[in-house]
Amino acid sequence: MPEQNPDVDLQKFVRMIGLNTAAPGRYSTLLALQLLGGALSGHQNPAKIIREIEELEAGKPSRLKPPIQNRHPPLKGLWHKHYMQDGLASMAQNIQKGLTRFKSPLFKQMIRDAEDAGEERFIEPHHVPALVEDIVSGNWQRLAERQALSGEWIVFAQHEGQNYYLTIATHDSATHQHVREQIDQVCCIEFPFLTKLLTDAEKP
Repeated sequence: MPEQNPDVDLQKFVRMIGLNTAAPGRYSTLLALQLLGGALSGHQNPAKIIREIEELEAGKPSRLKPPIQNRHPPLKGLWHKHYMQDGLASMAQNIQKGLTRFKSPLFKQMIRDAEDAGEERFIEPHHVPALVEDIVSGNWQRLAERQALSGEWIVFAQHEGQNYYLTIATHDSATHQHVREQIDQVCCIEFPFLTKLLTDAEKP
């Protein structure tokens, strides 16, 4: 868990980024400290996470995947929503996903045009910028239109018709046990209903 800078007022920070307005009384200290740590380190813009929470609260679709309930331990019974992580790694992940899913529609069209014309054509240097634009920006837009952009996770619980935002996590299932331990140690104390929710989810 990120350590709080003694010169930083956590509650003031939470108000500044709008977390207390987005989910009043329904966010954990763990999440608030993670957002503070990300901001202080410069590794994550909290606004990206707050935006996803606001859209969840409003029931609005975002460009990223819709919320999913976890089906496997140790996070079984909880939900996660993707948020866009800062940095090149997240961009590269989505570019690869778009390329796998869509290939390059422009390149396919160029092949069809050549076949229709009965000609043998080759990729020339002046074609490259348009192809790169199609693979990167074009596929990004296609994923966004399908609400299929991937990011890291906002982990939350649902209780009595409301969302309780607990922590942020990565896709890496190897870290999920650590995430669960933090939830048990911090979030279950702040939100006592979590203990029963998690226990019930683990029953066969």
